[in-house]
Amino acid sequence: MEKTQIYQDTFRIQQNECDFRNEMMAAAFLRRAQQIGIDQCNAIGLNNELYEKTNTAFLLAKSAIELFKPVTVNEVLTVKTIPSAAKRAVYNRIVIFYNEQGQEVAVYDSRWVLVDRTARRILRTPPAEMGTPFTEPAERELDFSIEKTELPFEQKMIAGYSVCDCNGHINNTRYADLICNFVSAQEFENKKIKKMVLLYHKEIPFGAEFELKRGKQTENQIYFVAQAQQKKCMEANVVFAPIKKGE
Repeated sequence: MEKTQIYQDTFRIQQNECDFRNEMMAAAFLRRAQQIGIDQCNAIGLNNELYEKTNTAFLLAKSAIELFKPVTVNEVLTVKTIPSAAKRAVYNRIVIFYNEQGQEVAVYDSRWVLVDRTARRILRTPPAEMGTPFTEPAERELDFSIEKTELPFEQKMIAGYSVCDCNGHINNTRYADLICNFVSAQEFENKKIKKMVLLYHKEIPFGAEFELKRGKQTENQIYFVAQAQQKKCMEANVVFAPIKKGE
């Protein structure tokens, strides 16, 4: 099957994607990035039917989003996704968001692995029915490094209905909502999110109890960990930037 290297779409920012400043939230960018990746895969036949037939799935290992310019409700953005060939069994997918002036407002990067769903084993060679998903090398990458700190603050949580998806566990984009909800209104008062990095270690299933831990804010960033049954499931950094005059 033919693999289209670049895939793009346009969308209008909805009110429910915006925060208290009426600006598009980091989590909303993550959901848009997730959806265009799904749309591209469906368009070239990498769909649920094929995954069922081959007993495979793409699992997200890590993601990062950098926000360059604020965008508000009703603005129209163009979103372009560029997946890359596997490198040591890891697939890169970059997603770029442009405003109507053609300026980059955000860039999202992610790393995926193809696995055998029964054996939970990473596949270095895709099944024959899948062909070779994407063939070009990655031309752009974000930094996924995380600064770890002590975690003095903790919230007990449950993986509830509103954060879980059809895979039966917390959707990767919902972690962005959960960690932002752990940042106070006072902490958001004079700054906004500049970058977010999320590393995914283990799924938290629907209905499971877990702890969301956070560190103190140091040099405009905060470290987070989601933990279930004393095992680290997700860790993240949120990096803030001061609000510039006129924003």
